Amino acid sequence: MELREYFVEGLNIIGVELTEEIIDRLMKYAELLMETNKHTNLTAIRDEKDLIEKHFLDSMLVQKLIREDMTSAMDIGTGAGFPGMVLAICNPQIRFTLMDSVGKKTKFLEMVRDDLGLTNVEVVNERAEEYIKKDGRRESYDLGLCRGVSKLNVILEYMVPFLKVDGDFYALKMEGTGEELEAENALKVLSTEILGTEVFHLPYCKDVRHIIRMKKREKTDSKYPRRTGIPLKRPL
Repeated sequence: MELREYFVEGLNIIGVELTEEIIDRLMKYAELLMETNKHTNLTAIRDEKDLIEKHFLDSMLVQKLIREDMTSAMDIGTGAGFPGMVLAICNPQIRFTLMDSVGKKTKFLEMVRDDLGLTNVEVVNERAEEYIKKDGRRESYDLGLCRGVSKLNVILEYMVPFLKVDGDFYALKMEGTGEELEAENALKVLSTEILGTEVFHLPYCKDVRHIIRMKKREKTDSKYPRRTGIPLKRPL
């Protein structure tokens, strides 16, 4: 089975429909990733089909939760662009900020953005604790995204200050991390509520994926996030 066919069949299995143009762009992105990964370590996954399933189709699970009223999204710790770049290609009407502190990864994302002519993507090579200080960034996003970065009680402190009141945060986790219990205090301090956990299966290997859906209920105290490194050393 050709790679494009493998991707399209996977989309059918998980129940996501995309236009031919968007599929073409996603496959071009996959080609750029595989080519760049030969000389720059962006992902540990080398097998082409595994990469399509465990990065691209994995990210597409979030597409089922995107709403029409969402206009801006922040992906913290995006790495080589998952899920943020995948979702930006699929949702040109949403403005995406893709943040990572690793320069080789943000350089790659800038190349993808430029090659694909994506006008809705901003790439940021900074830490959340510093970027939040920029004008107009605090409490300015409808949607927060994070895939497998840090524990929930840590990533909440990075993400929630960027979200508008009533903004959504989707945290993508593997099965059985149990992080929700550890995050109870962080959720309380940051006035954020878990609405539920969506359970999905990857189409071919059948690995389980959880997307924890959260909503910010009140404005965030300006002292959060604490200074660089503290959220990780001393989680809320």
